[in-house]
This record gives sequence, structure tokens and C-alpha cells, in this order.
Amino acid sequence: MNLELQIIIRFGLAPGDRFTVPKSNLQVIDHHALYLGNDDFGNHYICENVVGHGVKLTRVQDFFNGVTKVTSIVKFSGTNEKRKEAVQKALSKLGQPYHLINYNCEHFVNDVLHNYPKSLQVENAFKTFFGIALGLFVVALIAGD
Repeated sequence: MNLELQIIIRFGLAPGDRFTVPKSNLQVIDHHALYLGNDDFGNHYICENVVGHGVKLTRVQDFFNGVTKVTSIVKFSGTNEKRKEAVQKALSKLGQPYHLINYNCEHFVNDVLHNYPKSLQVENAFKTFFGIALGLFVVALIAGD
């Protein structure tokens, strides 16, 4: 059995399934991707949005090379027809540019699966930043009295 098929079986992936892996050893930020399935030659692919490349296809074996942990797997919950539509939508996004704030890997996956490009990681980063800024502002006001 080839390596790609072993990975697919190990994680029980089916087309349209979403999964996340840590972007670094710090495991603070996750990278989101979609499993799309295999071609006629038995090559298995994921679709991901990557800095410097945008939305692209990646062979499963290449994606998982060096990955030590899968943070989460969310199984596709729609019908087989909806599953096919999700795969086609992901393919239609190939080449769309990556943008950290407006269209990162999480935006891409949510766009494909829910028709809503949203990134909780970006939202949480902004909330944290503004919370710290507000706290520093209040401290400065108090210290100025």
C-alpha cells in the first residue's frame, strides 16, 4: 500500500474533509486544508492556501512530510452531491492569492465549506491586540492622574 493511501486510511479522510495541522513547533497557529480525493492514477490531493503561492493543490504525501501532529479533522457533513460541489469549489479557487488578513488558509476552507470566508485566528489576534492596547491606554490614563 502506498504512503498516501496509508495516510488517508490512518486519518479516515474523505473528499471535503477539513483538517488542521500546527504551522510551527510552537503550535500556536493552525494551518487549514481540505482533502479533495484522488485522481485516476491514485494520487491523493489536498487543497490549501499558502503564503507565496495562493490556493494550490498539494499531494498528500508532500503535505504530510514532516507533519508530526494533526490538530483536528472535521468530517464533511453534507450529501455526496454537496461533497462534490465543495471539491469543485475548492478547485475553482486555484490560484487565488493568499492574504494574511483577508484570505488566508482558514478563510479559504470556510469559503469553500460554508460560503463565508472567515478566520477565527485573525479575529482572535485582533481582539487580543486591541485588548492589550486598551489595557495599556487605561494604565497610561491612570498613571497620568
